[in-house]
Amino acid sequence: MHFATANDENIDFIWSQIVKAISRHSNHLVCPNTSSFITTKDGLECIVRSATGVLLANCYSEDDRTGGRRWTINLVK
Repeated sequence: MHFATANDENIDFIWSQIVKAISRHSNHLVCPNTSSFITTKDGLECIVRSATGVLLANCYSEDDRTGGRRWTINLVK
């Protein structure tokens, strides 16, 4: 799954897009208290977990060709 954002997009907006995308493809509820964003040298990554700590998805962003960010969501099976 993918979505695009502006390079300087608000983290609350990014989180809402991640939750919306995962909610369509998973029967687990995403929990912000057990999930986290990590700053890397390449950008921003997000580890998404359920309330019980189950890993639901790994998300990462990369530069796209239009000056924005392309987010990729990899669901954990």
